[in-house]
Amino acid sequence: MTLRLSRRFGPWVGNHALEFKWYYLGAFSCLYILQNLQAELPDRIRKLTLIMTDGNLAQGSVWVFVGLAAGILIFRTFSRLLFFYPARVQQKTLRMELLDLLEKVPPDRYHDKSQGQLFQVLFDDINNLRGFIGFGLLQIGNLLIAAWVLIPKLNQTDGYLWPAFIPLFSSVLLFSITTIINQKIFKKMMDKKGEVQQYIIEAYEAKQTIKNFHREENFIQGFVKVSGEELALFYKSAVGFAFTGPYVKLGLGASLLWGGILIKAKGGGPSDLVFFSGFLYLFLEPVMFLSWVAVVVSQGFAAWKRVKELYFLLDKPSESEKEMILSRPIISDSEIQIELKFWDKVLHARIPTHTWSVLVGETGSGKSFLLNRIATTLILKGHKISMVQQEPYLFNDTIGGNIFLGREVTILEEQAAKELLVLFQLDNLADNLDEILKLEVGENGKRLSGGQLKRVALIRSLMSGSDLLIWDDPFSSVDIILERRIVRLIKQNPKWKHFTFIISSHRLTTVRLAEQVIYIEREIGIRTQAPTFEALKEKHVSEFFKEQFVETPLA
Repeated sequence: MTLRLSRRFGPWVGNHALEFKWYYLGAFSCLYILQNLQAELPDRIRKLTLIMTDGNLAQGSVWVFVGLAAGILIFRTFSRLLFFYPARVQQKTLRMELLDLLEKVPPDRYHDKSQGQLFQVLFDDINNLRGFIGFGLLQIGNLLIAAWVLIPKLNQTDGYLWPAFIPLFSSVLLFSITTIINQKIFKKMMDKKGEVQQYIIEAYEAKQTIKNFHREENFIQGFVKVSGEELALFYKSAVGFAFTGPYVKLGLGASLLWGGILIKAKGGGPSDLVFFSGFLYLFLEPVMFLSWVAVVVSQGFAAWKRVKELYFLLDKPSESEKEMILSRPIISDSEIQIELKFWDKVLHARIPTHTWSVLVGETGSGKSFLLNRIATTLILKGHKISMVQQEPYLFNDTIGGNIFLGREVTILEEQAAKELLVLFQLDNLADNLDEILKLEVGENGKRLSGGQLKRVALIRSLMSGSDLLIWDDPFSSVDIILERRIVRLIKQNPKWKHFTFIISSHRLTTVRLAEQVIYIEREIGIRTQAPTFEALKEKHVSEFFKEQFVETPLA
């Protein structure tokens, strides 16, 4: 299926219109009936004015106006609903396409984008596109239907009044030109707004740790600078609207005055002026909103450019990816063969499947980096994996919601999750396992300890549906007794004993639980890759673990 984001702006709008053609057919039908009902008002008001002038008010009927008002209310409401629903669907779909891409591609592709900038695109820019698709198309359609219905109606009786509409149309044209000029400034303002949001995110993160308090002054200086730049761009983009906005009202007043002069010249009376003012106001709504359509289109087009920039960034492999992946990984029943660039050398790794392989090495040797590259290589070649980072993220949801991530859950899956809660010693979080699955964890699991958060992420990985799991230092927050129990029971359980585990660790207890050791050194790469009992005989490996047990003399 072709992604909506892969299209250009024009084809995107066209495909959207075709996708929801029945909604738009209904919407245009409602607009046609609406404009016909509204077009009845000026003539009926003129007749009512003549009746009042002659003193025959009793001949007038209020029910005609009640019926017209009811019809206008009904068809106006339905026309809006039929335009806005497709816009909401489009908003949701575009956001999900971007989120899906963000999930599938390696973070290297968007590492230049801050969290604030990503949020800016996913939230504000997608909202602006929804406004264009919903409000913009509605008012363009409203203007076209109004012209189709009202122009012939006016020509039948009072065509001489057309010159009086010139001031109104001219003021709207001036407003529209200004908004198009302001498009570039608006885009820059949105970019800067993303930086402001990033400062806010960083402020929240920094306030959680006392060690960052000393950065307060520098942080405030940076925030003031970026906020000032964003505010300046906002005023630049708004100044044109501030000066040209009143032009629409001035144009309306000038048109009304001009119409009165033309009517007087023709020998018309107050009823003709009432008729003209009624038609003027009927044109005013679509024409005035057309001026705001220029704003919406301008903002929508700027938002589309920003969304497309992110899409192209996510869709195109980065230079680091091209350098990293030297060949397609080979996965057989017995092993995974991966060839990639690491420490400026070509690294050849042969990882046995259906077993536990552990990556070890000195701090700074690149264990986490290598795991990320292995994961990236496998993902880019279409292999399904599950990875748990050293600091995994939990959503502001229940424990069950974080484990299953919104998918439909079978009874057997729920039972397996409960078994894992017991295995990972999370069964003491509430009175029973059903309550634990419903327990809210807060933003990034802040209601849990760091160790509990990590264990929930490991359970999520086991329940992900992938049989190739990559865990970065998974047992650093559990004691060696629980660690041994977890690994032993996973290996014994039919559900998970045939999975392939690639983990990193610095503890000898973890290494002894694995079947293979991959020892790496800084600027060298893989120095040892062998079954655990053989690897531990290597001098550099044994020396590495021997240091863990050096006793420190008492002071």
